[in-house]
Amino acid sequence: MPRLFHADSMQKIAFLLLLFLLSQNSFASADFPEGYSAAPEQSEGWAAIPKGRPFASLPPDPLDIKTALRKNSQQELEAGVGSYKSLAGWKGNFHGAPMIFHTGIEGMGLFEMRQQGGKFPLQSSDGFIGAYAEAIQNFDMLQFRYMHISAHLSDGLYGTRTAFVYSREYAALRYAHQFSFARVYTGYQFLAHSIPTLGKHSGEFGFYSVLPQHWGNLHPFFGADLRVRNTDEGTTYNLTSGIAILSSEGASPLRIAANYLHGHDIRGQFYMEKLSKFSAGIEWDM
Repeated sequence: MPRLFHADSMQKIAFLLLLFLLSQNSFASADFPEGYSAAPEQSEGWAAIPKGRPFASLPPDPLDIKTALRKNSQQELEAGVGSYKSLAGWKGNFHGAPMIFHTGIEGMGLFEMRQQGGKFPLQSSDGFIGAYAEAIQNFDMLQFRYMHISAHLSDGLYGTRTAFVYSREYAALRYAHQFSFARVYTGYQFLAHSIPTLGKHSGEFGFYSVLPQHWGNLHPFFGADLRVRNTDEGTTYNLTSGIAILSSEGASPLRIAANYLHGHDIRGQFYMEKLSKFSAGIEWDM
């Protein structure tokens, strides 16, 4: 597939977008605009098994916890099945402002299938399981997570590719801030252990915007995610846009999304391979 974007051009576009978003004023009240997750409802003090989570999934991040079904430009089906559960939560004042803190567990499976006529043999599966601690205060969100990943080839590639052991544990710290019509985030990841051995440090930068213009419950959105990683895994960016269908009952929105992923493959068994692909489908957060 031909390269549609030059790397230098993408960096300039990302810089201008972030500069523009950072110049916007935050809302004066603690209310988030439509389409964005706000602080979960919770009583004061400690609570067991609280609802929701303070740091919601980030739509542009292709490896964040979400559920999705997409068709990509390589005639493959991409499926993600993710979920979480907060086990304990606290609400109270911290340095003069209300704050909500949760800790819990999360997990996700990423599956890729190739279309062969009316069949879809499974090619690869990547499993994620971990724990998180996160908080929200006004328009600031902070998250710490410790995650294990294991990646495997499946029978759809039997006899065509040699599998290897891929396993890693990493700690990640992410911060997000809600501006007037955009959520901007950044993060740092430390690789505690990996097979094969890879670089220890990586960074993440991104944003997404749910526009105030809408048609009933349909809101347009767009965003971008940039992962700066070691030379073996390579820097990767993902661009996303589409329509978010908001729930009148307060549930997480359903997104009809198109994505463009460029860089190294995000699947563990293919991490050394470069790719550029489009995908489109549905996504939602648990």
